[in-house]
Amino acid sequence: MATKKSEKTAYEYFKVDEMFFVGKHRDYVDKLWTQGKIQESYFRRLVDLYAIAAIVGLKAKRRSPEDKDESDVKRTVQMKQLNENYQTLLPIMRMILIMDDSRKMTFEEKLESAFLIPEDEDTYKANMELFNSYARGGIEYLYEHLVLRVPDVDEDFTDSRISNIVALVSNPIQCDEIG
Repeated sequence: MATKKSEKTAYEYFKVDEMFFVGKHRDYVDKLWTQGKIQESYFRRLVDLYAIAAIVGLKAKRRSPEDKDESDVKRTVQMKQLNENYQTLLPIMRMILIMDDSRKMTFEEKLESAFLIPEDEDTYKANMELFNSYARGGIEYLYEHLVLRVPDVDEDFTDSRISNIVALVSNPIQCDEIG
């Protein structure tokens, strides 16, 4: 007699879906990162921008919904890069799941959700959207501080990109609750 195998789908973060930036976030990404043009980019790879933006969004307590537009043009963080950077992205996901208060969970529930693989697609999608909303918020923050910021006249750098990077590093993101 053959036994029926239980086929359970695994919903491991950063191993199921690619990440897409669309609308204004795609435009902001294009100003912060250009594929193959490290001299014109603030980040070497799009996956680096994605990871750092999620941390910046969390630190600044800034989330942003997806901004869809009529265009089907998007910037994609490829599955291969997500998989190769899993050891970097997963701890960031765990930080977000623990530190975010929007889900109205107790601290114990947050810890449990951070260290378990989601058992269903809805939980997986909700947690990935939480991560991505912080990444989009971080991209907006970085865009404002690295691209839009106009350097002060008394700053010592002739290149505004360098001036903006130094200013961002010199003035850390302020957030009393996170530290």
